[in-house]
Amino acid sequence: MSAAADVGSLAEGLRRELGAPAVEEIELDLEGARLGLRIAPGPGGALGAALRLLGEAATPALVRGGGTRSAFGHPVPRARVLLETRALLPPTVVDDEDGIAYLPAGAALCDLREHVRKVSEGRWEIPLDPPGDSSTLGGCLAAAAAGPLHAAPRDAVLGLDVTLASGEPTRCGGRVVKNVAGYDLAKLYVGSLGTLGVIEGAWLRLQPAPEAREVWWAPVDDPRQALAAARAASTRVAAWLSREVAAELGAELGENRAGPALLVELAGDAPAVEAEARAWAGRAGAQRLEQGDPMAWLRARQGRPRGLRVRVASLASALAEVARILEEHGAQVLAYPARGELHADVDFSPGVSGDATVERILRGARLAARAGQGDFVVEDAPLAIREVREMFGDPEPRLALFRALKAQYDPRGILNPGRQAGRV
Repeated sequence: MSAAADVGSLAEGLRRELGAPAVEEIELDLEGARLGLRIAPGPGGALGAALRLLGEAATPALVRGGGTRSAFGHPVPRARVLLETRALLPPTVVDDEDGIAYLPAGAALCDLREHVRKVSEGRWEIPLDPPGDSSTLGGCLAAAAAGPLHAAPRDAVLGLDVTLASGEPTRCGGRVVKNVAGYDLAKLYVGSLGTLGVIEGAWLRLQPAPEAREVWWAPVDDPRQALAAARAASTRVAAWLSREVAAELGAELGENRAGPALLVELAGDAPAVEAEARAWAGRAGAQRLEQGDPMAWLRARQGRPRGLRVRVASLASALAEVARILEEHGAQVLAYPARGELHADVDFSPGVSGDATVERILRGARLAARAGQGDFVVEDAPLAIREVREMFGDPEPRLALFRALKAQYDPRGILNPGRQAGRV
């Protein structure tokens, strides 16, 4: 039986609730799933009705925003319906006086950034910069997708509107963080990969746009040496690049770069940035970068499909050892010292899932995480690898919690079943 025939009766009910334009019968193999329906419900009652019908039919859905994080997490082979969130567009609110905004989950972040910039006349910006130009707000929050400039999407969230698998609309937080239940539920949904509910909109705390901005480059062999620069008052981001990554950026800028380097963006009040820039100007080998946008390049690099990419969390004191282990196992390394975060990737032709390259990189990630007293996750990998490998390091200590949350919030297992750690 075809995937479309499998969900034929469900399609009738969905058309009655959502309208014919929001429901399309398809034959699509995506993320290991054979999908027979594509639905694009609007906000409010439409999304709730769709989820209620999916639950009654016990038909799992693959929930997707812009698709930029599709290779993060495990595949969802049980899904039969593609639920696209692009139509989740409740009205936007930008409070210029308080520096907060209510933004729709289905909108692309690039469009929302421009909207906030125009409404606030350049005074505020959204403190989210996930990899991928087509990333939606909902997808960014569901994946807790961080970029070079902003490390923790949870920190920007004041409140969320979330529709549960039962179809029930819920709200946690709001214009100010105030949860009468005593729990910060927004932090539960951010990073849950769409397995506990579907985000419709979010109240975010905006960030003042910097008055001045400069990007500097300096040769730095040891990522620990980058910590002092990363902690300077005017440093918005500091990234340590291994030899190969530095060479890539050099080629992008039309310059010959040899050896590991530190890339720093200074941002804030003009006098503070100027003072910090003078200190950088006196540093051996330092150079101000005046062409291109290196931070946009870093963001694009993190979003570009590669053979395999892992993210390792580490104590700051262990950064050098962690980077050494990853490089010894054949990875190119990009580190954010102030966060204790290292991204390691390798280009290769995947072949079978037991490919020696995959085994080598994952072994290196395990050793590196142990040395850094942290953990690791696979951020990007081909489908064949994600079908048979665990993508979230060692999830065993947290599996009971993940299963309990899934059972509580999605007992029928209709929202991205299997995507989370341990295939929950």
